[in-house]
Amino acid sequence: MAKLVAGGVVLRNQINGRWPGRDKRSDGWIADSNHSRTSDHAPDKDGWVHAIDIDENMGKGKWRNGRAARKLADQLRLYAASDLPGADRLKYIVHENKLASGTYRRTWWTWRKGNWGHEYHIHISFTSKAKKDDRIFPLPILTKDRKLKKLWWEQLRGY
Repeated sequence: MAKLVAGGVVLRNQINGRWPGRDKRSDGWIADSNHSRTSDHAPDKDGWVHAIDIDENMGKGKWRNGRAARKLADQLRLYAASDLPGADRLKYIVHENKLASGTYRRTWWTWRKGNWGHEYHIHISFTSKAKKDDRIFPLPILTKDRKLKKLWWEQLRGY
């Protein structure tokens, strides 16, 4: 039986908690017929699924039409590039035809334009470290706590 890595469950729950009325039509985690068997949405040999898709429409007003999704994707990218605890759970992120990952040292966790798709949702892939790591993702956009937001930006200065 397929199961989503713990990091994916936590991140999805945080997003759902932050935007409870968001559009979920482009959400997903388990592969369908449009995915290859090597996709992170396909269960690995132990049944773990290493990816989630999050619809970019987070709700009404300033959160709709991808504004919040762009901020979320950028904060995930910054977090992944950091040395903060749990950052090594993120493998790559795709949004609006751009990809960010730690694959190429020269462009480490920067957005690379291309033909990557994912224009209506954010694709987030996780490393094997996310299987059991169920710590929250300390992203400012996912909290209303001003102290946490300030601390996060101070820690990321220089990335």
